[in-house]
Amino acid sequence: MKEARKKVTIKDVALRAGVSPTTVSMVLNGKDAALPENTRRRVRTAVSELNYSADALARALVTRKTNIIGVVIPDISNAFFSEAVRHIQVEIARFGYDIILCNSEERAENDYRYINLLAGRNVDGLILTPSAEAFTAENAEKMRRLLAGLHIPYLFFDRYYPDEGNRVAVDNEASSYAATQYLLENGHERIGVVAGPLTLNSSRNRLKGVRRALAERGLSLPDDLVFEGKYDFATGVNGGTALLQKDITAIFAFSDMQAYGVYESAKRAGKRIPDDISVMGFDDNIYSSVLEVPLSTMRQPVETIAKEVCRAILALVEGKDMETPLCCPARLVRRSSVSDLTKA
Repeated sequence: MKEARKKVTIKDVALRAGVSPTTVSMVLNGKDAALPENTRRRVRTAVSELNYSADALARALVTRKTNIIGVVIPDISNAFFSEAVRHIQVEIARFGYDIILCNSEERAENDYRYINLLAGRNVDGLILTPSAEAFTAENAEKMRRLLAGLHIPYLFFDRYYPDEGNRVAVDNEASSYAATQYLLENGHERIGVVAGPLTLNSSRNRLKGVRRALAERGLSLPDDLVFEGKYDFATGVNGGTALLQKDITAIFAFSDMQAYGVYESAKRAGKRIPDDISVMGFDDNIYSSVLEVPLSTMRQPVETIAKEVCRAILALVEGKDMETPLCCPARLVRRSSVSDLTKA
């Protein structure tokens, strides 16, 4: 039977480099500015030759920090969240942190399970995007009690509870207002909406933006022109199918994935975009510019939001307070899916 390989220790590294264990520790923890370059080089060479890896658990017991941030998102298949997590991971690494990612699959019970799991791993902070289920009154109260009892700094990203100050999100109402203004400027006054779950602040605020822009023109949005569902392709298909039977000239989908579904419903109904129906999206996913009819949409500044998320959670980890919630505006991207009725 092959003998198990002995784990290399910091003392082994010190012996190989001809220095003390304390000196090795200083180099490994980046506190070696006062050491001669020759000493630092010998330590790094010994670490490489011995394939030494620090014991993260032992280090955490000493420093009371793991340098790990837990991230819980509702749907990794959603292009917005997958791109955001990629930027968060890259940005947080610049500050010497790693992430543990959990995907709740839009289920509240998974939110609670993963938050407890991450707390058990002694993460330094939590970045949370709760599932749609977590916004019922009962589940929201359960979430608040859970977070209050953990005593871990946390930050809500994109989705949040109304009274929660620690949050970073796009300014959904202002962004949706701008999208609706664009449709109105192009002569579209009869607009149908494919919304996300109206339990979510993102969807509710986007709907507020639509209604505010219409109200300023003396117009309204009847309830039967609002189709509520998920931020997914299937909702776009179903919403588009229902709304195309109404007297409308444009559909504003609250996500690009929904907009792709609207495209499919228009194709099935024999409608041409934008000649027969105009379509507006929200997100600016990677596919939106390469569709047969490129999609006009609101571009969420995902990289900027991710950087703000990292800056905010690390500030909270350091014991600082967030004075105000951080909101980032989305930018209008004009493409070919909206016709100009003013020139008809």
